[in-house]
Parts: sequence; structure tokens; C-alpha cells
Amino acid sequence: MGIFDTTDCFTVSLSAQIGPNDSFHVTRPFIEAAPPKTFHDHEFFECFWIVSGWCTHYINGVTERVETGTLMFIRPPDWHAFQNADGPPCQMINVAFSADTAAHLRARYASDLEGRFFWTTDRRPATFVLDSAQMRDLSVLEQGLDRGTRSLARIESFLLTLMADFLAGASDARTEAPDWLVRAFEAFADPAALRVGVSALVELTGRSHEHVSRTFRKLFGQTPSAYVNALRMNLAARQLAGSDTPIMEVALDCGVEDLSHFYRLFRETYGTSPMRYRRRARVDLVHPQRATASAT
Repeated sequence: MGIFDTTDCFTVSLSAQIGPNDSFHVTRPFIEAAPPKTFHDHEFFECFWIVSGWCTHYINGVTERVETGTLMFIRPPDWHAFQNADGPPCQMINVAFSADTAAHLRARYASDLEGRFFWTTDRRPATFVLDSAQMRDLSVLEQGLDRGTRSLARIESFLLTLMADFLAGASDARTEAPDWLVRAFEAFADPAALRVGVSALVELTGRSHEHVSRTFRKLFGQTPSAYVNALRMNLAARQLAGSDTPIMEVALDCGVEDLSHFYRLFRETYGTSPMRYRRRARVDLVHPQRATASAT
């Protein structure tokens, strides 16, 4: 029997998964290796993008491979499931928000959004393939979303920036980093380099610290130190969400030896403590369980 021969599908409710004052949910799950037993659709909208590896996506009766850089806009009726049976670990970022928010954006910005993104009528949801530079830009956008309260203003700002700005002309509007900095970014993805910090990044560029600092301020409006700290906190958030590693070990793995400094950086970035962030991030809308969903 093929995987699409099952008729078992249930509907996931966002309100059953998040706090009463939250307007959206962000999760960073690793895709499970076991074949899905059921499919699910939603009472809400969501977008996801693959940040590492690849996986199989079963969507509306079609099987597809989604790889690093794939960004997809999922509509409530879309029924799907994921599996990572082969290859390296596959991790995604998933952003979910209510149908009311989607209806408001569609009504207010119909001329820009109608027939695109979440409002297509094709069998396959709207899908974009991002390059490495776009993925870095999206990571910055996602980090901004995940800081502080999960308010209506934050999710609307994120979605409008994503749809009306980032995807409307990212390749044309984005300031291109010089090749030497792009190569340094790629090499700096090594966790060992991130643990060393700014000095490792500067060394990878082959330029002076002053030259690197000027370039960062010109291109990104921040210092290399701020960039490195953002990467460290992003790594910390992913480890907190995806493992039970003690917080002290997470801090050390990110290159922060002073635990109090780690807590301060994390709270400045995400607006909450590492422990509270871990509890909040454990809500999984990608591999939902029927017990926490409303059945169709």
C-alpha cells in the first residue's frame, strides 16, 4: 500500500497549541526519519523553509524533495507530511499564524498579494528556492520575528516584509557582499570558527579588523561582534529547541564561557530566558499528534 492510500487525515488547530495572547508560533524541528502514519491539514496558515539537509514532502497527493533553501507557503486545505529517511539531518523553520491575520492582509493588500504566496489556486503551494545570500537575509528577518512578544504587529510586519519586499525583488535590492566576505561567511559556518568568534571571522576574510568593521557597517549597519553574537544566539535557540542539552553546554558550544553573559545576550535577542524559550519552542506543528489536534 502506498503512503497516499491512507485516508487518515486530521486538522491541526493553532489556538490549541499556543498561548491566548500569542498571534503566531515559530518552531525549528528536525524532520523525523519514520514514515508518517497520517497526514494533516490546518485551521491556520504557515510558511516553512529548509535550513539544512533535505527531506521528502508528501503534499496534496504528490511526493517531492525539498532541499536547503526551499521556502513554501502552506494554505489551510493543504494536506501534507514530512519524512527524512535518507541523508543528513534535515531541519526547517516553520512560522504559523491565524486565518484571521491572513484575511486581514489579503483584504488590505489585495493588489500586491492576490493570486500569490498564500493565495494561489495551484495544487502545489507557492514555492521559492533561495540562494545562500537570501537565506542569510531570511535568517536575520526570522530572528527579528522571534524576539520579544508574539504579537499581531510582529507577525504582520514579518509577513509583509517577506512577501512585499524580500521576495518581490531581493536579488535586485540586496547589497552584494564582496567575494572575500562571502567566502568568509561560508567558512564561518563551521561551529569551531563560531566558538572562536570575531577573530576567526576576521582571519577568514584575509583583511584587517578595521577594514572588516567598515565593510560590516556599510553593508549591514552593524559591527562584526554584533553579527557573531546574532549567529551564536541563533545557534543557541536551535539547540534549545531541538535538544535537552544543559544550558551551560549550549552556551559553551556557542563560544560564550560566561553563563550570565550568555543569559543576557539571549534575553536581549529573544526577549525571554533560555529555559522559557525551550519550553515555548517544544510545541511542534510539523509532526502534530492527534491528541492535540481537532479531528476532521
